[in-house]
Amino acid sequence: MTLTRFSLPLVLAVAAFSLGAAEAAPGENAPAVQATQIPFGFTLGDAQQPTTSHVAKLGSDIAFPPGTFDGFLGGLTSTVPITGKLAIPPANGYFVAFRFMPTTGRVEIVPDGDASGTATVHTGKDKDCKATQTNICADTDVTAKVFIKLSEVEVDGKPLDVGPDCRTAQPAAVTIKALVPISLPAPPVKVTSTFTTPPFAGCVGHEDVSRLLTGLVSGPGNTFVSNLQLRCFSTGCKQP
Repeated sequence: MTLTRFSLPLVLAVAAFSLGAAEAAPGENAPAVQATQIPFGFTLGDAQQPTTSHVAKLGSDIAFPPGTFDGFLGGLTSTVPITGKLAIPPANGYFVAFRFMPTTGRVEIVPDGDASGTATVHTGKDKDCKATQTNICADTDVTAKVFIKLSEVEVDGKPLDVGPDCRTAQPAAVTIKALVPISLPAPPVKVTSTFTTPPFAGCVGHEDVSRLLTGLVSGPGNTFVSNLQLRCFSTGCKQP
């Protein structure tokens, strides 16, 4: 792996730390160094594999527009922390309730804080990173906690008033475990996660329909599938 695979700022930072430690007088501690924070950016979903969520109880898929995952990697050696902000635009969903009643609604993914987890960094395009076809890659274990919000619901063509605050009472935990590239250029990586949709609350219009929506939608066995495309790493990343 050549030096050009790393950004110049990162190389200079590592060199500065090494020089400072070497110049510390005997018996003195090496200069304190802040934790490394390397920015990165992924695009979620593309023409080959849009970001989709399968609702197990309804047997239906929701296809979302392309989203983003932007964050920071805590270094390039061993296992390091990883954090990021997930942003997925809302989507319109179509379902068949009770196996005969067409239902539509707008589905919004609302993050509950930043996603977080760990990344174990590997190197070697012909070795550990062969699957990603890059010189640097990482085994990630990242969990995003998100509320699922519903609006503009219609049942059999008639509006169902769910109010302005209809969403899951607790966030759903979506965990992504995948080997992803962290050097460019890189091909997209398909990721899949299975999660449980919590009960709904606050779905109050003319009446409270939270229990109705919980019975229709909430439960285990739902899936999240997307293609992750590395957009930037270290240089050129604009954080939200």
